[in-house]
Amino acid sequence: MSEPSYAKLLHSNAGLPLEVLRDILIPAILGKETDGILYWAGKDLARQFPVETEDDVSTIFSQLGFGDIKLQKKNKKQQVWIMSGGLVTDRLALDKNNFTLEAGFLAQQIELQTNATSEAQITEKKKNSVEILVQHNLKDTLTDIEPTKYITVENSTEESDSDDHDK
Repeated sequence: MSEPSYAKLLHSNAGLPLEVLRDILIPAILGKETDGILYWAGKDLARQFPVETEDDVSTIFSQLGFGDIKLQKKNKKQQVWIMSGGLVTDRLALDKNNFTLEAGFLAQQIELQTNATSEAQITEKKKNSVEILVQHNLKDTLTDIEPTKYITVENSTEESDSDDHDK
């Protein structure tokens, strides 16, 4: 690792341990399979933390340390989401960055919410944001799945902390 890379990671919003694991160690282990494996890992993670609404997607996305995400536009066949925030900006500044975990996570969340096969891809990386396109076919619904049991997303960790002090 070069000195500039070390300095960037050490002073990033996520911190050195998470950034090293995510953008250096995992790609070193997985090699050319990194994109595919992280995409499917993201889909699996979304099945473990299914959320019911677009607002909940934004909340849990941030809580999982993926950065901020917001729905930019939507129609019957696709949705465009924008990832941003300090974590995303820091990772974009690295020579090698990968957002397929987040794309897989988002694709699966939309699939669970729409009950239609959904796939996502990174369509644009800018200096401070990443665009993710989620495509789905509402005519191609999933028929062999059990109803999703969505988790209840807490909108603020401060609320849960104050609740714990009251007990």
